[in-house]
Amino acid sequence: MRKCFLDRSVHEACPNNCKQIYGGNTLLGRRETNCLAKEKLVFFSENKVTFNVGISAFYQAHYKILEEFLSESQQNQELVSYFLYISEPQVVKEIIESFSAKTLANLFRTDYYTFLAIRESMNKEKRDKNIFKVKSYRYWTYLNFQKICNVIVYLVRESNEPELACQFLVILPSIIVSDIRDYTGFSPEEEKILYRALGDAIYELPIQSPKIYDHMLALFADDMEISIVLSTMEILIRRQEQILDLSERLIDYISKNRIDLNIQYIYSELNGLELGSANEILNQLQERQMLSASQKDLVLSFLEKGNLDILKALKIEIIR
Repeated sequence: MRKCFLDRSVHEACPNNCKQIYGGNTLLGRRETNCLAKEKLVFFSENKVTFNVGISAFYQAHYKILEEFLSESQQNQELVSYFLYISEPQVVKEIIESFSAKTLANLFRTDYYTFLAIRESMNKEKRDKNIFKVKSYRYWTYLNFQKICNVIVYLVRESNEPELACQFLVILPSIIVSDIRDYTGFSPEEEKILYRALGDAIYELPIQSPKIYDHMLALFADDMEISIVLSTMEILIRRQEQILDLSERLIDYISKNRIDLNIQYIYSELNGLELGSANEILNQLQERQMLSASQKDLVLSFLEKGNLDILKALKIEIIR
């Protein structure tokens, strides 16, 4: 029976350190190492080997072997997707970041249309609007941002699927969305294709990334419908920009200082701000686990009442 260089047959699981041993020293890990990963994946899809053998081959195979395997049939792609779904995202991060933009685009296409089909079959109140919030698809959020941008470029330029490309805009940080041209090399026309693919959600983009607002106004200056709607949003966008900028400044401060100093600093930064905006910022700090619910209520109470009684509660909170 044929065995690999680590003396494992096709019916035996790959050792956990296999990938580290042969590393990047082989093209496909076959000739020099007699790698059997692809055969194990094929056998698993045919129910000829155990689950442990199949998933060990997935984890330890050179990424070129996986790309070749999944490109050969829809069934093979579904198997790779299955292993991605059931794995912890941080475990498969290295694997997916090794894949080409084309391979990732093919995987995402399948994921997205499966997501839409499943969502359509569910009650409206239970439907997830965002594919990336579904547990099975969380691995996409672990891709590095440049890799995501590479996939966006492939979907717009190569496969003409901007409706897929624009989905990734919601998981890119505001600073990258605002400078998407620097990460994609898009021309103004390609940018417009990407944003128009959002449909009505195009107007949510500057709310998510306020620094893109002025650029979008200039980009769509010749599109009367989009231009008019965007122009009516300026007050909202400027307010959102203020909220996001202040939130990030507070998060940076909180990560470096004691909680008692945090409370005082947060109050001083939010004092005088419109109460609704202050509440939104406090909610963001709580979501990022920078503040507890009681600490948020503490600051909000001080902002509402504007008296020193809060300091008594503050001392109790610190002691706790």
